[in-house]
Amino acid sequence: MSADFVDWPSIAADDFPFPQAVPRARPADELSVMLLSPDPAIRDDCAYTAAARWIGEGHLDDVLEALGDTAANRFIHPEIQARTFASLILCCVLTRGHTAPGLLPKQAAERWYAEFSAWYPVEQDTRGWDDSLGWLHAVAHGADSAAAFAKALPDRRTELLDLCARRMTAAQSDYRYAQLEDARLARALLLRAWPSPWFHDFCRWEAIDNCHR
Repeated sequence: MSADFVDWPSIAADDFPFPQAVPRARPADELSVMLLSPDPAIRDDCAYTAAARWIGEGHLDDVLEALGDTAANRFIHPEIQARTFASLILCCVLTRGHTAPGLLPKQAAERWYAEFSAWYPVEQDTRGWDDSLGWLHAVAHGADSAAAFAKALPDRRTELLDLCARRMTAAQSDYRYAQLEDARLARALLLRAWPSPWFHDFCRWEAIDNCHR
């Protein structure tokens, strides 16, 4: 593989191994662009799949804070897929930071929380699925991010409960809760407000993917 570009078709065909032959900033930069795409095959099937795996495996630790900053800045992006997938990426970034203490400064999580909390309760496009754009899921993706923020910023848990409640009761949208969005919100609320061991076991039994769809 050339060091001048990322060969995405080959990476996807090989089940997304990390491209060791390129500088780590390059796949991160290219992923950030692809995550804006209105084409779900590019944004979701390729870019998000790669980003979630590589963030979780630690391959992007050197650029993790930059990835979080880019995602948080997209909550004011004019296109819905950019906003909702920003929330997914923040969830992955925060989860990686939680599993590797000291990797992310608390100030970064606070920056991202400010942007997230301004966006989540007032997002008006809450469609789960669009025939052209694919999965969007503002409500569900935001719920997953809220749960990740509660781990990263435990002092914000009460605020996060209020944030999720405001999202659940928002009246400005004609579309809600056709794709298990309410279940994802309830899961985020209960994991933070009622973190008992049996409930964590229950959530593992549930067929609800915490980081996608």
